[in-house]
Amino acid sequence: MKKYDYIDYLSGSLPCILICALCGCVTGAVIFLFRYASRYIEDVSQYLYSVSKSSALRVIAVFAVAVLLALTMAYLHKKLPEVKGGGIPRSEGIMRGLLPFRALSTLIGTVIGSFISFFCGVPVGSEGPAVLIGTCLGGICTKKTKNRLAIDRYVMSGGAGAGFAVATGAPLSAMLFTLEEIHRRFTPMLVMAVSASIVCSTVVNRALCTLAGISPSLFGFSIKSDFELSHVGYLILGGIIIAVAVGIFDKSLALFKRFSRFASGVVSPTAKLIIIFVIVAAMGLFFNEGIYSGHHIIEEIIHEDKTLLFLLAIFALRLAMMLLVTDCGATGGIFIPTLAIGVLAGAVATELMIYLGFPSEYASATILLGMCAFLGGTLRAPFTACVLFAELTGSFTDFFYVSIAVFTVNIITEILAQESFYDTVLEHTVRKQNRNLCFETEYYTMTVSRKSFVCGKTVRDVMWPYFCVVLSVEHKTDYRDACFNDGEKRLHEGDIIKVRVRYTDKKAVLDRLSALVGNSDFIREEQ
Repeated sequence: MKKYDYIDYLSGSLPCILICALCGCVTGAVIFLFRYASRYIEDVSQYLYSVSKSSALRVIAVFAVAVLLALTMAYLHKKLPEVKGGGIPRSEGIMRGLLPFRALSTLIGTVIGSFISFFCGVPVGSEGPAVLIGTCLGGICTKKTKNRLAIDRYVMSGGAGAGFAVATGAPLSAMLFTLEEIHRRFTPMLVMAVSASIVCSTVVNRALCTLAGISPSLFGFSIKSDFELSHVGYLILGGIIIAVAVGIFDKSLALFKRFSRFASGVVSPTAKLIIIFVIVAAMGLFFNEGIYSGHHIIEEIIHEDKTLLFLLAIFALRLAMMLLVTDCGATGGIFIPTLAIGVLAGAVATELMIYLGFPSEYASATILLGMCAFLGGTLRAPFTACVLFAELTGSFTDFFYVSIAVFTVNIITEILAQESFYDTVLEHTVRKQNRNLCFETEYYTMTVSRKSFVCGKTVRDVMWPYFCVVLSVEHKTDYRDACFNDGEKRLHEGDIIKVRVRYTDKKAVLDRLSALVGNSDFIREEQ
């Protein structure tokens, strides 16, 4: 890269990286407080359920409060539809440029809605809201910046990764999750932005956890995971069983969505919330295995022996509750509930493996591995699943054996062409939002200005508007750098870019393109 190209590259990249670092610090502190408050609210909820069983009047009060909370959440969703449903799918839509949002109001609404869910005991977790909160903080941090439209999605991606890292205590998994699941690509600029935020948020969170005397980790496992070559066949079998569980999960989701569309004309969104909150209240009073995030289920299954019948029953119960919660759109995360279903599937697989001769001393590690493999299968994110297992167990020497189970699941799900759970939820959200919108398609030619954001970057390293496709790049001079020889196009001052744009808001798309190329002179071309 020539000297002035390098200067142009730094002038566009360094401010973005610094703002990402700032966003990471803020996110680390905010999510620490959010997690602390969430744990306290859940503890209070469990206590209130336990003391309400002894009195009929208290039981009636519990159901009355549940209905009141459901109505409050319905009102919140009416005023702020951005906080409806899982935080991670919505964050994905925001960062990919598919969903608009209001950063500050979404942040406040997400916190309020999540606390309502946690207090009632709705089976949602704090990880999804943490990701959405981080995304909102990224949008707030870029609000007054000079080139906001060019860098906001990078900073929001960093904030989302930071939120995930603090909520799970797994920074490397958070980095891979943001790149592999949310964006489905690895580019230099995106890696720098996300890593800057995650590192800063992790430092801040661990410092605050040290001061508060609490653990930054999501789980406190101490598990033997020294698998051997003789276990390979068992791990492949376990992967096949987990893949079947993933198939059941995906098929159940698809069937329930059809039923939900059929019933949507009969049951209103408010009625759905009231129904799920009343069900949760009843389970909180008499059988709480199917409510709350599922964190306690994971700890219990990992450390205690359970019968196969119990595991299958709780698997069905947690799956049914997730389908109901996803359909009603209660505010909260579905990451830990997915892990809870995965740990049950892993426990079933482990029981069958032990019956066939697998050493029982590896049961806890195999259950945890099954949980991670299930997550990788539902999200189609195998690398994230492998690294998550390593970070949860503290063992970074068993990647070969871990990858056998995880990639067995991934290969089967890919062959069966099953979609990511989050992508399915996001697709449903986008379809509802765009139902009455009219899209138009136009072609434009634009010229790259000196020191613009795209200068020095390859085409794939730039977050173009979602419905924008770069058709061609014509260099001003004959560049022969390494990226050009590899078949990629690095952008320079004076280069002419031809794009196809599909939009509902023409001004918004052209403003974002102007922020990227540093030039508002567009030539529209007829096709």
